[in-house]
Amino acid sequence: MGKHTLEIQYDYDFVLIGISSHEKDYRICWALNNKFGIELNKVDSLEIKGKKQETPSFFSLFTYDHPDSFTEYTVVANLSESKTGITKENTLFGSKAKPHSYSENEFLIPEHKQMNYFFVIKGEMDEASVQQLVKQIKEIDMVLTAIPIDASQLKSKHNLVF
Repeated sequence: MGKHTLEIQYDYDFVLIGISSHEKDYRICWALNNKFGIELNKVDSLEIKGKKQETPSFFSLFTYDHPDSFTEYTVVANLSESKTGITKENTLFGSKAKPHSYSENEFLIPEHKQMNYFFVIKGEMDEASVQQLVKQIKEIDMVLTAIPIDASQLKSKHNLVF
């Protein structure tokens, strides 16, 4: 009997905007909420484990679903968060739990290491609207720069499917 392989092709039909800023994730989301009248809220971090990683990487994630326009807004950090874990350490007098922090400082999109955050918009949006959106994001004081990114051209585009 022959071997069957299932190939999955993902839909990368969304707008991807890279944002560079030195501010914390919650401050960027607060600024985007004020600028665009949306309500980005923090959700569980995006967890990704690469083939060569011992521990998974966690990326800060904020989302908002706009019910009227059927548009989903997401802000995800490009640099992984530090997480704290507990290991058991065996000593001469028994074992004890020892907290430790681990982070491999992985990038969600290594091709754009200069970007701190990615603003993902799933929904109908034409090119002129995307350019206007990028212009408005650049007007935010705490944003250093913002650029539109073609997700279909990225090697690590599979990390953006969540």
